[in-house]
Amino acid sequence: MKIMEKITEECKEAVQNAVKQLYKTKETNAIPRVETNIGQNRKADASCSIAFQLSRELKKSPVEIAEEIAKNIKPSETIEKVSALAGFVNFTFSQKYYQIALNENQKEDIKKSGKETEKTKKEKTKQKVIIEYSCPNVGKPLHIGHIRGTIFGHALKKIREQDGDHVVSFNYLGDSGSQVAKLLLALEIYKNLPVIKTEKDLLAYYVKINAEIEQSEELQKRQREILEAIENGDKKIQASLDKVRKLSITAFDNSYDLLGVKFDEVIGESAFIQDGRKVVQEAIEKKIAFKDKGGEIVAKLEPELPNTILTRSNGTTLYLTRDLALADYKFSKYKPSESVNITGSEQNTHFRQVYAILQKLGRNYNNRHIGFGLLTFEGKKLATREGKVILLADIIEEAKQEAKEQIMQREPSLKGKELEERSLAIGLAALKFAVLKVSQEKNIVFNFKQMTSFEGDTGAYLQYSLVRCKSILHKASEENALEEKNIGKSKKQKHEEQYTFNSEEKELLLLLSAFPVVVHNASKSLAPHILCDYLLKTAAAFSKFYSLHSVLNAEDEKTKTQRLEIVKATANVLENGLNLLGITTLEKM
Repeated sequence: MKIMEKITEECKEAVQNAVKQLYKTKETNAIPRVETNIGQNRKADASCSIAFQLSRELKKSPVEIAEEIAKNIKPSETIEKVSALAGFVNFTFSQKYYQIALNENQKEDIKKSGKETEKTKKEKTKQKVIIEYSCPNVGKPLHIGHIRGTIFGHALKKIREQDGDHVVSFNYLGDSGSQVAKLLLALEIYKNLPVIKTEKDLLAYYVKINAEIEQSEELQKRQREILEAIENGDKKIQASLDKVRKLSITAFDNSYDLLGVKFDEVIGESAFIQDGRKVVQEAIEKKIAFKDKGGEIVAKLEPELPNTILTRSNGTTLYLTRDLALADYKFSKYKPSESVNITGSEQNTHFRQVYAILQKLGRNYNNRHIGFGLLTFEGKKLATREGKVILLADIIEEAKQEAKEQIMQREPSLKGKELEERSLAIGLAALKFAVLKVSQEKNIVFNFKQMTSFEGDTGAYLQYSLVRCKSILHKASEENALEEKNIGKSKKQKHEEQYTFNSEEKELLLLLSAFPVVVHNASKSLAPHILCDYLLKTAAAFSKFYSLHSVLNAEDEKTKTQRLEIVKATANVLENGLNLLGITTLEKM
């Protein structure tokens, strides 16, 4: 068990024992909640609010209760002082705590969270989790609308894996339905458009057909015929669909490679048409669906949710129908403890309907949906069918060029391959962090200049903080101020070296010791922004420490060694945290 988990449990147990000794009421069985005060202007290292829980039943003020509890808790090896303030029971950690925290984070590999210790490995079987994200439509390029789900899903996969879960990353392609039928229709009728070689050429066909189809009953009729042919497996139509799918997947993979994203399974929705029809038949038999006057099959969900169509009057399936069969496929093949769908928030009602139908059918699947807010550029929502679309590749290039400008201002002589590679790494870091630092339900407006800044709440700032740590360590090595063996001491040797830590060092070490807990919280909350916020606080605490206390010119060798070890621990945490967010770390900036 890592030191922060250990001391949190120690504080809880101490409070619980004090409450049991002091009071004999039902409420005293409540489990106390202890929170560490990381990254804030704090009066203590950890606090417990149990006095507020007990106040009503004991008919005492929280201030009086907290003081009584604090007086009944004795200090320990890692708890230096227990006090009361404004109704909170406060804990101040000892020098020993910070020594252990430093020792833990000296290791290069601090990737396992505290929830996956040797003890818990024996007690716990890994949970299998499916995370479905990105999910573009074939025939359309990856654009700004896909970027948030792709980046978010990839980071969540890495965070869940670090927390000990077995994650299956799943990409569900839209290769059926009306939008694909429109594109295949465009390929049939337009002969004056460019020969299709790229995804941008496909977009030209899609935009043109959308401009004309609503004005033509003949085109609408042909679209419906193509849709039925797709559903029925017509060989000629399937050949065209296969061509479009292949071209699209190649383009998708190019973008995924740039983002460093990979999937464990990629499958198209067309694979679930027939099974979707079987689910619809089952819904009819179980009387949770009915045929309406127009011939559509409708799922009965009112009054909790709007009723929804399962098949059209001509028998063709819908996106929702295929999603029902997809759920059966996932839980049959992988048997996950949880399946997470990541899409735009406009699909919130859709997934509530899907999950409700599955429940009515007796599928007790553990499904969760994350609906993220809009991602806009210059305040405009972009729509593919209108042609007003910014491609993902173009967004990456724009971020890269902004990053290049920042680099050239700092290092005008840098040129060639190194400049290009560094610009891309910083541009991608800026892009990813701009997406991940915002909680999923909020909207985001892109501002490339702000995103790529080396100052502020940006990915480039975190990359720069890590580079600064590495630079200090490199200089120390060059100057022989600290041999490598001293940085990499064994655990036994480190415990023999006793340090005294100042307030800035304590603040930073408290943050560093929280890394496994933060990862666990981000994992279980499905919220990468928790990790982003933590990394920003850690970088800020490091900057404060470094600005106030010299490392290489410390007052004596022992202090220099201590501070270099703190720098090393900070570098380890920042590097591992950035890796979890899918952000490339650099040696120079």
